[in-house]
Amino acid sequence: MKTATKSNTRNLVLAALFIAIVLVQVLVPFLGYIPLGLTAVGLQIAIIQFTVAIAAIMMGPWWGGLIGGVWGLASLIQAWTQVYNLGAFLFRNPVTAIVPRIMIGIVVGYVFQELAVKRQHRGLALTLSGFLASFTNTALVVLFSWITIAGFGYYFPGIPHSGTFMWILLSLVGVNGIAEMIAGVIIVPIVGSAILAVRRSRD
Repeated sequence: MKTATKSNTRNLVLAALFIAIVLVQVLVPFLGYIPLGLTAVGLQIAIIQFTVAIAAIMMGPWWGGLIGGVWGLASLIQAWTQVYNLGAFLFRNPVTAIVPRIMIGIVVGYVFQELAVKRQHRGLALTLSGFLASFTNTALVVLFSWITIAGFGYYFPGIPHSGTFMWILLSLVGVNGIAEMIAGVIIVPIVGSAILAVRRSRD
């Protein structure tokens, strides 16, 4: 009972910490996004999904999903209040803004749990987690945006009613996604290994 209580308390503290980190990254752009030179049109690497991935690795899929949901909700609010690039218009769709971010935590959490059972697979689990954090986000953002606009013909305020414009936006998301996947397989293993090592030394 004491062990379970201790674990729950630790997860609550960690969740509060990760939520604070995500909100800071959202509010201070250069802490959450790495510009690739064309920020005005949306070419930048988001690194907030790696914070969500680390949370999922440390606490499991459902806590990771919670942290991802906070990011998604913050993205939705930001898209309606202070859009700063063309790609951000896509996140005026609540489904596009929130669901992919929740799924990052759930997917990464489950994959890491399955692969990291044996310590010799931990490096692979961290690398794959970094890749999946970006792949899950990119794939679902593109999918939900395409379904909403092409499938239902629904456009959100601020998005021109132009098929060409929409393909440009979705292409930007795809380019960002490739850059983020590359960043993910580098950042998550480095940060994740360090955090897991500290946690093992304290357990």
